[in-house]
Amino acid sequence: MRELSELKDLRVLVVGGKPSSVQILRTVFGVAGINNVVTVAESRIAVNLLCSERFAAVFCDDRCESVAGQPFALAARRGTGLLNPMVPIFLLCSAARRRQVEHARDTGITDVLARPVSAATILRKLRIALVKPRPFIAAPDFFGPDRRVREHGPIAGEERRRRSAKKVKVTLKDAPEAVLE
Repeated sequence: MRELSELKDLRVLVVGGKPSSVQILRTVFGVAGINNVVTVAESRIAVNLLCSERFAAVFCDDRCESVAGQPFALAARRGTGLLNPMVPIFLLCSAARRRQVEHARDTGITDVLARPVSAATILRKLRIALVKPRPFIAAPDFFGPDRRVREHGPIAGEERRRRSAKKVKVTLKDAPEAVLE
């Protein structure tokens, strides 16, 4: 687990977005001491970078184009050759409507940040994702962080799902096998 004092050593990937949004993110990260920020305009290039370089987090714009017909998050989670398919992926949107948030969650996005978003919120969400990450779920139709955010404890009652997803605790060396499950 990464300590907060190591923020300056983080590598962050920013995908797509208007130049002004990218500059705001760079400024926020710079104030936090994160100076290693890589920005790319195209999702396809970002997925290629995720296959060749390690990043602590990815921030993408809601206008990111699809990669080979898949949303960016699916390509970044289930693509072949990824170095870390469990990298936290944050989606920045202009208007976070419920349907858009649910779709993002179902494609493997770690968290959705609605504009205007404060620097404090960006850094708080990043710290939570790095210090206390949610467990990843490997199921036939989904690979990503557990979509259920628990604040009220477990739900009482019997299990009513027909199929149960398998929770896996995956280390980086085990990640490729977990994606194939």
